[in-house]
Amino acid sequence: MRNGPGRPTTALDPSKGAREQLAFDLLRLREYRSWTLDKLSAESGLSKSTLSAATQGTVCPSWETMTRYLTACEEDPDAWRPRWEMVAEQHQRDSAGLPEDARQRGAFRRIKPNEVQTLPGFAIALRQLKVWQNQPTYGRISRTAARAGFAVRGTTICNAFGGTKLPTENALLGVLVGMGLEQEDPEVAEWIEARRRLEAAAVEEQIITNVEAEQATTPDVTTPSPHRIGPSPGKLLPHQQRRRPIGKRSRRQ
Repeated sequence: MRNGPGRPTTALDPSKGAREQLAFDLLRLREYRSWTLDKLSAESGLSKSTLSAATQGTVCPSWETMTRYLTACEEDPDAWRPRWEMVAEQHQRDSAGLPEDARQRGAFRRIKPNEVQTLPGFAIALRQLKVWQNQPTYGRISRTAARAGFAVRGTTICNAFGGTKLPTENALLGVLVGMGLEQEDPEVAEWIEARRRLEAAAVEEQIITNVEAEQATTPDVTTPSPHRIGPSPGKLLPHQQRRRPIGKRSRRQ
């Protein structure tokens, strides 16, 4: 195959797998129109290096690249979405958000707040909610929260999604509202309940850890030391033992 005028592209073998097949079909779209990379770059607004990488079959293109590539070729991106999902990385799927086609949205299930059991799970569920809310940026979340009366900094938002520590209740409310949920939404109450449950579990675990540490450092006074120096309790030393007076014993008359 040739890349229009210029050097040939790397030969693709679509039989190797779904990723190679996707790249092969993307390349065919461009060749069907007899477009050079320069032409497709002008039509899609993507750089030639990005377009070339999308048709090499070595890495999966981002969904943004797919959308702009397919739209330039007068293709429906939603029709290609299921194939792209098969080969995309998890972070690419997270960044892509939900499909526009409502029929494809049913395949995307997210963790609900009442299913969260750990801090990492809490962060994953928040990130999945962010996908369902069409991936608002941290800046947008912060600005939307501020308009609702919640001051949430970018670092706080980052920590909440990263799972480094449990956000305060006020910060969690700000993140949820910043993503577009209403304070009266029943799911917001579920998120608050999940947070309180994790906080209570963390406090209980800390108490148990402190008790165990205290028990480990407190000596057992009821158990004699195997290296005890001196006689056992209640036993007199030789100089403390009662001795018979020197001399003859008196006899009874």
